[in-house]
Formats: sequence, C-alpha cells, structure tokens
Amino acid sequence: MRSGIVFPLLVLVAVCTAGLAQSRSTTAIAPRITIYPPGHIPPQVVWMRYAMYGPEGSGRISQGETLRAEPNYRPYISAVFNGAPARYAKIVIYASGCQFAAYDFNLESGSDITEKFRCDSLPTRTVHGFLAPDKIPSNTYLAEKKLDIAAYEDGSWICRFFLQLRQEATTIQAGSCLGSDVPLGLVGEIDPARGGNFEITIPDFTRDPVFDKFGEQGKFGVIGLSLREKKIGHVLATIKPNDSPEHGLKIQGEYREPLTFTTEH
Repeated sequence: MRSGIVFPLLVLVAVCTAGLAQSRSTTAIAPRITIYPPGHIPPQVVWMRYAMYGPEGSGRISQGETLRAEPNYRPYISAVFNGAPARYAKIVIYASGCQFAAYDFNLESGSDITEKFRCDSLPTRTVHGFLAPDKIPSNTYLAEKKLDIAAYEDGSWICRFFLQLRQEATTIQAGSCLGSDVPLGLVGEIDPARGGNFEITIPDFTRDPVFDKFGEQGKFGVIGLSLREKKIGHVLATIKPNDSPEHGLKIQGEYREPLTFTTEH
C-alpha cells in the first residue's frame, strides 16, 4: 500500500530568467506550478527538466537537476520568462522504476497549476555483457577490485519534446538542449574474477509510452555506461558495445547475448 504522506516535489522556479530583473508586481501575477509525487518516492531521487515559453512562443530550456526538496518545504516562486509571466511550460520528470512523465501546460489564464506525478511502473531488462579482461580498468588504490556500472540516459527525446514548436511559436530563444543526461543510478558491477562477464539491469524504455511518441525513425536515445570505483565513485572509464557507433548502449527492443563491450577513456 502506498503511503498517504505527500511530499511537495516541485514548485517550478524559472531559473532560465537568472540575471533578469523581476519586479514584485510581475512575480505576484505570474502563475506557479507545483507537482507532487506519491508519498513513497523521496524528492531527492526525482530528476526534472523544463522549458519556459514567452508570449511570442520563444522559450528557454533549463538544465536537468535532481530535486533536493525536503518534506513540507513549499517555496512558491513564480514561473517568469524574460521578466513577464510565462505563457507555456513543458516539464519532464523521471524517477527510478517509473515511466517518464511529460507535461505541457498552458499558462495563459494566469492560474496556478497543481499536478500529482503518478508513478506508472516501468519494467527492467537484463543485458548480459562481456568486457575483455585486459580492458577492465585497474584499481590500484582500493582493496575492492570490483567496479560499479553507473548509467544515464542521454535525453535526446526530451530535446525533441521541448523543440516541438507550437503553431504560434518562433524559436527557442536560449538554453542548450544538450548535455543534460538523466541519471539512472547503478545498474550492475564488473568483477574481474568473472573473466569479463557481467550483467546490467536497465529500465526498458521501449515499453514507456514516450518511446513511441518521441522516438524518431527508430531512434529514442542512448544509455551511457561508466565504470566507477566502489565507495568513492571515481569514474575510471566508459563502456559501449564493440560495434556501436554511439557512445553507449542504444535503446532498443532486443540485444545480442552476450553483448561484447569495449572501453572509452
């Protein structure tokens, strides 16, 4: 049973307006967007990215971030774009074990918006891999020789979602859509004693509705994989399939078993 406790997940802060003067009168009339997760999902494990759009349809894209809100912490900050109330907002939220949530809010009425993020379960997929023992980075400082495998999703579909222009829109004014990966956490480990064999368990994004909606010609995105020292988390290398042109594991329905990997530094 899910807990009845509700944590305030997010009150959208228009950080894209940093450096721009905001009058108290503008802030007072701008809409506020608040999104709550189910009580069993701590805010600090939720990743979020959003875009704000102005009256002419131009917009700015924020950098992705992991939320750090505390229970009962409710800082209401107005959604402002270029010193004026934002007209539209697009938001993408991800939490481990859940499908992506994509919101497209019309703020023209000026009314505050409150939504509840529903965690629709997302299945996982186990991929069996092989990395030649001579390519496994050597850890010379720690007694623990096993390495963690951390993963992130490159968020390319999120860019397509943000850059889908409305009929009256002109262009995205500022803010890069690149370089904001979705952290997926630890998905496996490499034990040198296993002779290079390993497994990773990753979200099966092909079963997420956004895969069909925002995938482009069969391309949805790439899962980046890095090898990290245990405890201290220092990245020693990244890995990718041997024959892959991408710098990571392409998100797709099926993979060879086992899948041979190579390292990149």
